Amino acid sequence: MCKIHAITYEALMEDEESQIRGFVHFADGAGVSFPHLTLFTPKEAVRIVKNGERTVPMRHKEVHAINAHPSLKFALDFGMSLISEKIKSRVKIYTSLEDALNNKMDASMLPKEYGGTMPMKEMIDLWRQELLEIRPILLSHDKMQVCLDQYSEKAREGAVSALKQGFGCSSVGSSDSMMCGISGSFRKLEVD
Repeated sequence: MCKIHAITYEALMEDEESQIRGFVHFADGAGVSFPHLTLFTPKEAVRIVKNGERTVPMRHKEVHAINAHPSLKFALDFGMSLISEKIKSRVKIYTSLEDALNNKMDASMLPKEYGGTMPMKEMIDLWRQELLEIRPILLSHDKMQVCLDQYSEKAREGAVSALKQGFGCSSVGSSDSMMCGISGSFRKLEVD
């Protein structure tokens, strides 16, 4: 499940226009219930949420979820407590599709079966075609290597505490003069 999401995000990030405009996420929780929580340990769940938010360079514009099973409320509340206030303010959880549409969620991005215009099968076929077109690029991502000796043991394990350090560099705010890269975002970079 995580690999499919990673491939999807890698593919989406290849499109410069999408990088600039950002992403709207939509999830239907129908059929997902308490037993699905056993797929991940609490520690793994924390790492997935925290690392996903902080290491994937995506502009999350909106996150919409419908049909969340009541037994998952505590898990959703826990997950929401892990994400930044900025992202948290963009997450909307609805009891049903009708509830989402009544709260002015843009249906144009959805498949026809959810109130949009394009049938889901057509969307899936187009997405499959797009993935096949960029397959060599996606496969090249798997060939990339990371110099693991530049990272602490905690960072190699995916520990959330390691996110406070610069990637492969000294800790954020330390007086170490070694410069391994530039931290930050270039969303507002101005070039003369």
